[in-house]
Amino acid sequence: MPETKKLLVVFDPANPRAQSSDFLIPWNLDGQPVFHGLKSGRDYSHGMMVFVGRAISENDLFAKLVDSGAFINNVDETLASLRSYIDQLQTLRIGNVVRIAPGDGVGFNLELVSNTPSGAKS
Repeated sequence: MPETKKLLVVFDPANPRAQSSDFLIPWNLDGQPVFHGLKSGRDYSHGMMVFVGRAISENDLFAKLVDSGAFINNVDETLASLRSYIDQLQTLRIGNVVRIAPGDGVGFNLELVSNTPSGAKS
């Protein structure tokens, strides 16, 4: 089972200095991929990579998603999406800013916007 010590938090390109502790997961909203805030329950388009400090698996993310009150249509599909998310996070570095975009077969892709928050433009 893949694990990561890095996760995405909310990033606002209009206010790149703002700090967030709202962790993001990929979510399908009316057929379009978005980032879903586990704490806020809101949807976002951008995230910034941060170091969490402990290993996180797709089961951990799934448990947090359930705890947030999100309605899950298909458990297997959601776990596969979270597994793909963790795999894609491995290609990113701490401080990278990414956006979520429709993917080829996987449902979504994480696209690098900037290597640092100060380089992101709204």
